[in-house]
Amino acid sequence: MAKLTAEEEQLTESYILLEMARKVLEIDLARLDQAPLKLKDPYIRLLEVTLHRLSRQLYTTRFSMKQLGIKVQLNEYDETFSEYSIFFRGYVVTAKYLNAHLKNQVSRQIEDLFTYGKKEVH
Repeated sequence: MAKLTAEEEQLTESYILLEMARKVLEIDLARLDQAPLKLKDPYIRLLEVTLHRLSRQLYTTRFSMKQLGIKVQLNEYDETFSEYSIFFRGYVVTAKYLNAHLKNQVSRQIEDLFTYGKKEVH
C-alpha cells in the first residue's frame, strides 16, 4: 500500500485546515454583519482581509495539490471524528481526525492569519 510523502501529508492537512478556517470565517462574517455592534466596520474589514489572505493560501495549496495529483474528500463526520479520503497516484488513503484537534488547529490557523504569524512575547 502506498503512503503519502511528508510533503503530500503536510499539503493535505494544510488544505483541510484552510478549508475549515474559510468556512468558519465566512459564517462569522455573516453573523457579525447582523450583530448589533456600534463599530462593526473594523471587525468586518478585518475578517474580509483575513478571508482574502486565506483564499490566496488556499489557492496556492490547491495548485500544489493539483500538480501532485492529490484530491481530498470529506467522507463522514460525527461529534468525535471527521473522516477524509485522500486520492493520490492512483491510490486512496482514509484519514480520521479528532474533531477537537481539528478545532484547535483551525483556531491557531485563524489566530496566525489575524496576527500575520507574529507571536506575542510575554
